[in-house]
Amino acid sequence: MGTELLQEYLDTAVMLAKEVGPAFKDGFWRTGQFAATSDFAAEDKQGNQADCVTAVDCFIEKTIFTRLRQIYPEHKFVGEETTAETGNEYKVTDDPTWIVDPVDGTNNFVHHFPYTGISIGLAINKEPVVGVVYLPILDELYTAARGMGAYLNGESLPLIRPPVLTTPTSLAQCSMVAEHGSARCAKIMKSRLDSFARLLLDKEHGGACLQNLRITGAAAPDLALVAKGVAEMYWECGPHAWDFAAGVVLVLESGGAVFDGAGWWGSNVPQKDRVPWPLNIWNRKIVAVRHVPDLPDRPGSGREIQKQLVAELLETVEDIEYAPDGSH
Repeated sequence: MGTELLQEYLDTAVMLAKEVGPAFKDGFWRTGQFAATSDFAAEDKQGNQADCVTAVDCFIEKTIFTRLRQIYPEHKFVGEETTAETGNEYKVTDDPTWIVDPVDGTNNFVHHFPYTGISIGLAINKEPVVGVVYLPILDELYTAARGMGAYLNGESLPLIRPPVLTTPTSLAQCSMVAEHGSARCAKIMKSRLDSFARLLLDKEHGGACLQNLRITGAAAPDLALVAKGVAEMYWECGPHAWDFAAGVVLVLESGGAVFDGAGWWGSNVPQKDRVPWPLNIWNRKIVAVRHVPDLPDRPGSGREIQKQLVAELLETVEDIEYAPDGSH
């Protein structure tokens, strides 16, 4: 695919993100068209008290998809709110597919925590090639397209660069972002919390002694932190393609790497097969690692270290089963 067409797609995504930005701010501050509680209309999503949807989510997604269908009527569309309405009944194809989360981090949005935004990704041949993550309250616009780099408000990512950007060689030198998710059944919560405990536990007691674990409430901004270089890694089981499709492009184009996030702890995966697998954005399991500078006189060592860090993490966390997004 030529860079001109990718640039066109990226420009379109940026235009639409900015277009719905004022509505996002109105919803966040409960002003303008969302000033009244009845206009905001927050409610539990599909009966899950740990997840919610607002009138802002629905308005922004409808606005973006209406505009995209006018511009690219032959493209496919996957959005968080429309997909929730149809029960995940859509077919994943190789066609250009716009993947949108109108309000990523809706709980943050509802509780006035500014770490929330609009995520617009484009996948072609089932792979993300364009990503825009816009955090209107923080005035941060992240943009990326395959082979064209990643940027924050026009400045190339990662913002933190060598020699300030270090080369970690173990999880004990890493800060990681993760999420507890909205699935709150005892089995899933125990699995997730046990993984967090092993990550944080000191090495003397069998843990990885992860230096720092952050739970921020939104997957797309989490990946933006990795792309920026202010978090070494991101891991999660359970998010959907609309949560991270755009962020994946940010990470890759900033020199980072992404892999399947299914953990090996307690599994029967043979030792010879315990290598990081390529990411499938529809499988709902992801681990991402930031750009890692090469060690002195060791060209290519940064890429090797990325895989080593991911392998160490996957040895520490356990897999959680989730149904893939869409049908294949």
